[in-house]
Amino acid sequence: KKILNHSILTNDKASIIISGGSSPINILHDLDNTDICWQKINVMLLDERLVDIKNKNSNESNLKENFFKNYSKSAKYQSIRSLKIDNKIDVAIMGFGIDGHFASIFPCHINDKKFIDVTKEPMILKTSQMGKPHVNRLTMNLSAFSRVENIFIVINSEQKLKVIKEAKKNIKLPIHYLLKLKNSNIHTVLDF
Repeated sequence: KKILNHSILTNDKASIIISGGSSPINILHDLDNTDICWQKINVMLLDERLVDIKNKNSNESNLKENFFKNYSKSAKYQSIRSLKIDNKIDVAIMGFGIDGHFASIFPCHINDKKFIDVTKEPMILKTSQMGKPHVNRLTMNLSAFSRVENIFIVINSEQKLKVIKEAKKNIKLPIHYLLKLKNSNIHTVLDF
């Protein structure tokens, strides 16, 4: 809340990106019940499964089911399908998988520079079918994440806490590279 309010006071706007999955749900509910100037906040997804938006596996469907109910109803939503990353982003709230993937950047992407190299152009990339559910996806690349000022990584189990600890030194886990971003304030949030 403080970060978003500060950005609104300073820039007359704020931005937040959110991952799909169950990890951010408790924080989304808390934010949805927070009275701030939501009409000045742009809300985006950092990745999406390429399924129909009404499909239960759609991150957009998940977001709309768990957010935009109370105060946040007046926020501006921008679909990742039309997202261009040309400005800084104030806040990211995200989970990660036990295989170390974040957004839709999986272990198979580690050697693909357009996904994981921060010197590449910030962009939205399409993946082949992967993950659960096994579908094509859209994802921000790591370079796009380097535009995020404050990244909140939600840890919602003991198993994921072990993954985060291992990721600090294990270069085979994609989240290792997120944790090493130099331009972002990385925060971990225990939620279990």
